[in-house]
Amino acid sequence: MAIPNPMGNSPDPQNQKNDFDSGMENRLRSGQALTSWVSERVSHARDVRDELHATRWAEYTRLWRGMWANDDKNRDSERSKLISPALQQAIEMTVAEMEEAVFGKVGWFDIDDDIADEDKDDALVYRDLLLEDFDRNNVPDAISKTFLLGAIYGTGIAKLNVAQKEEAVLTQSGEPEFSRYVCVTVEPIRPDQFVIDPSAQSIDEALFCAHEFVKPLHLIEERMEEGVYRDVDLAPYTGRRYADTDGKGTTGFVSPDDDGVLITEYYGKVPAAMLPDAPEGATGLVEALVTIANETELLRAVESPFTMKDRPVVAYQHDTVPGEFWGRGVAEKGYNPQKALDAELRARIDALSIITAPMMGADVTRLPRNPDMRVRPGKVWLTRGRPSEVLEPILLGQINPATFQQSGDLERMVQMGTGAMDSATPLGTSRRNETASGMSMMQQSFIKRSKRTMSNLERQFLAPLIRKSLWRYMQFAPQKYPMDMHFTVRATMGIMAKEVEQQQLIHLLGFVPQESPAFNIILKAIFENSASSNKRDLMEALNALVEASKPDPEMQEMQKKMQQIAMAGEEKKVEKTAAEAERASAEAELAREQAKHVAVKADLEDDHVELKAASIAVQAQRTKAQEKQTQIAAQRNQIEAVKARNQAKSRK
Repeated sequence: MAIPNPMGNSPDPQNQKNDFDSGMENRLRSGQALTSWVSERVSHARDVRDELHATRWAEYTRLWRGMWANDDKNRDSERSKLISPALQQAIEMTVAEMEEAVFGKVGWFDIDDDIADEDKDDALVYRDLLLEDFDRNNVPDAISKTFLLGAIYGTGIAKLNVAQKEEAVLTQSGEPEFSRYVCVTVEPIRPDQFVIDPSAQSIDEALFCAHEFVKPLHLIEERMEEGVYRDVDLAPYTGRRYADTDGKGTTGFVSPDDDGVLITEYYGKVPAAMLPDAPEGATGLVEALVTIANETELLRAVESPFTMKDRPVVAYQHDTVPGEFWGRGVAEKGYNPQKALDAELRARIDALSIITAPMMGADVTRLPRNPDMRVRPGKVWLTRGRPSEVLEPILLGQINPATFQQSGDLERMVQMGTGAMDSATPLGTSRRNETASGMSMMQQSFIKRSKRTMSNLERQFLAPLIRKSLWRYMQFAPQKYPMDMHFTVRATMGIMAKEVEQQQLIHLLGFVPQESPAFNIILKAIFENSASSNKRDLMEALNALVEASKPDPEMQEMQKKMQQIAMAGEEKKVEKTAAEAERASAEAELAREQAKHVAVKADLEDDHVELKAASIAVQAQRTKAQEKQTQIAAQRNQIEAVKARNQAKSRK
């Protein structure tokens, strides 16, 4: 039954069909134009990539996997197919050290909020939630695979996918309860499956980048049923070949029995007018996501749905090559010494086979017709004449023992070129990685040796990957991740720098008294700088401790009054003590003066006794003098008497 139009006339069914077919034809034509526009650019970029790198990448793959190909011959006469494991060891040890440096801690990255945000706790919430979601979706495993690809081919590339997953949880009744949740997964991309604008040096500045891979047909059909892809008729792809995973070249076309579909996921700018949902008159280029099947069928073409309009691909150079998107990996750095080592070992093995299997010289005229010249134990040689005259072993010398030393030097050159740890001290055999300090020393040692690689890894890969993952969760799971676009990501290098700062703060903490206000400030800085998985709990406990240590205002006033009373009492005590001290000082001074008086008095008495004794001595001397004078007078009188008698006699 036809629906009447506003004019009151019934529409013509044939006209409706013609209008519908015309609109569908226009939309299909638009899709074909976009498919052609994208495919031409992807095909050209693929050809440029393969011409420059396909041969080298294939050889790096063979050296890493130990698979020999005819192109690996160093000379036409070479028979040995031996591949030394030196480069394999260098790649594996480098990747192992990178994983140890990045994932050696439970909290292998940290998120700092911007300075303007007063609430810093939301950054801790983001970090803890993101760590939990990354573990749930095997993101560390995908990152480790990206490290391996980067070490082999020189460029590590990964793609971020946003999807909804269903999770089953057992209830108390024992019945499973299903719930859906948004997840961000990381998918490592092989370089030979990645295409980028040949003139670009990074993903952000490129016109486009694309991921080409084969996917099962039934998965594509499921996405068509979900409405993610357009409903188109698809047949199994039989055009291009599988990716070269063993380095021996593409081994065969995709078989129709595989039911595989070649998917090209294009991320970049396209003409706005070519998008199916573009408004009329749209011009210029817009950032879009385009998905093409089998290089001919357009499955999806939408303007970038992401809030930040960023591309869901991150890449890093293992070792920087200026002016190039593709970097230099461990395989390229150790390629020349590895080839020299392989040539040395193969030449030795070939020479050893010549020496080990004896060669015989024979006189063909004295041998039976059609002789069997193969050498084996217990064989009987039939000759016409003495065997010693007919047969003679041929020796071509001995192997030079110096080749052993040369092989060791070449292995050392591989280690010098790649910077890998010596296999004599692997990670698992030393006890140094069983303690926190030992782990930190190992990480710092590797980071010092591979600082450029780790800097590229953090700046170009880990920080953008974590930042973009957080943006995806903020956009598609806002109930779990509140919207906050301003934050800073700290990965390996940032965490190691924070550890150095931690040591300085801990050293400083030893010089600050615990009761000092600076003690809690330094302690809080230590917790904020920590990358521990319990950082949030530590901060909450410290904040609670600081809050608990803050006094109540009423209690402060009461304590102030009590302090004033106590101070008044202390002042009185001090005054009393001062008076008592003055009194004691006066008494001590009096006692000292009395002691001086007694001492002076005793001295005076001693002087008086001495004076009296001196007076007595003087009196005694005076008496003696008088006695001498008396004696002298008596003697004088006697002399005068004698003189008188003598005169008298003389007169007579």
